[in-house]
Amino acid sequence: MRSKAFTLWAGLEVAALIFLGAAMVQGIGVKLDARGTTVGAGVEAAREGNSLGNSGAEKVRAPDSPSQCPPLDPPSGGTESISSESALRSRAHNAPAGTTLLVQPGTYNMGGYIHIVNQGVSIRGKTGDRDDVILDFGGMVGGHFGILVEADDVTIANVTIRNATDHGVSISGSDRPVLYNLHVVDIFDQLIKVNPNGDGSEDGLLACSRLEYTTAAPNEYTNGISAHLAHRWTVRDNSWRRIRTPGNSPVPTILFWSGSTDTVVERNLLIDCYQGISFGNASHGAGDHVGGVVRNNMIYASMAHDVVIEMVHATGWLVAHNTALLLNPAPGLTWGMEARFADTSGEFAYNLTNMSISGNRDGASGTLTGNLTNATSDWFVDAPAGDLHLAASVSPAIDAAATLSAVEDDYDGGTRPAGLNPDVGADELGSPQGVRIFVATVFRYPLIAGRPGLR
Repeated sequence: MRSKAFTLWAGLEVAALIFLGAAMVQGIGVKLDARGTTVGAGVEAAREGNSLGNSGAEKVRAPDSPSQCPPLDPPSGGTESISSESALRSRAHNAPAGTTLLVQPGTYNMGGYIHIVNQGVSIRGKTGDRDDVILDFGGMVGGHFGILVEADDVTIANVTIRNATDHGVSISGSDRPVLYNLHVVDIFDQLIKVNPNGDGSEDGLLACSRLEYTTAAPNEYTNGISAHLAHRWTVRDNSWRRIRTPGNSPVPTILFWSGSTDTVVERNLLIDCYQGISFGNASHGAGDHVGGVVRNNMIYASMAHDVVIEMVHATGWLVAHNTALLLNPAPGLTWGMEARFADTSGEFAYNLTNMSISGNRDGASGTLTGNLTNATSDWFVDAPAGDLHLAASVSPAIDAAATLSAVEDDYDGGTRPAGLNPDVGADELGSPQGVRIFVATVFRYPLIAGRPGLR
């Protein structure tokens, strides 16, 4: 979000002043962070953090994407302090249900994989800074598997996971996992995997994390996250970088398929990934994904790329208010988003990009509503850096959308609309940046097992 309001001679934005004054009148704590961004005590909590107060909570490292990432609340059950690799692996497997392992700062050269089998056993970096605790699994080739979760209600937070074979984190038929404030880097296969064991995985959260390859995967088989039979998962406020293979195979960065339903993918930043966000997989058939929404994501590609949002063998989806600047498409590719196959139906609405959108590839029934497909780099604040916020001089996207009930905010969590109508794309110019006030819209989805819903 950038201000569309006029500025005073002193350089103070009227819109910002009005917002700050209103916030103070309502008793909302407002401060400025190091970027001059407004942040408040009322930012939306992580799924298990639903109180305004965070007294005693560990600090959280600011993620690379939007600022909807407060610290987790302190653990509610027993805790154990962990300071060795052997203790971490042993206690992860054997600690009683509900125990949180608080890992002390350091680099842990793992001698094997971490296996969680008891409900609610969680791993958190003690300080809250994911750079302080590094779990190194020895190498993408010749190292160890990462973290295997075979229990419900597990949280993994505030750590770096690197150099693992197979997967960084694998969720095996477990419900309500929380993966939060992680740095997952250089994994042989999928960085995050959700396996279709039993009736699948329900109500998962992957948020406020950075997932990347230093250059590319070591083989042609990878994804940022590949989720089978996943229901009501949310993937939000993450940054993804260079999720790609040496031979540029079309591997989606965020892939939900194999009977997955009602996925929410929002406020993610994708930079130089070969393929972006996919509901369904072209290798499968009808019913690969049902429902779900892809909204308020920013995607920048200067390296070679395929389509960056695709809906295949998927029904009932909404792809809305995403921004994609795509500069190096594969030979012959003239569209950047697509619906594909006759069993696919849904809507592309108010997306902002520089390539066309195909709603009917191979017989698909994708409705196109109000998309802008002629964007240029100068429409954005700093495109080469992946900053696709709207530049103040841009006019075609501003106030050019209609209100969608499924898209109440923007990439930075600011309210839509800031003007007469919402803006096209992920950024709402002039909406207060990074602020989520606790009103009725905070918990938009039903409570699940006494915990707030998907956000």
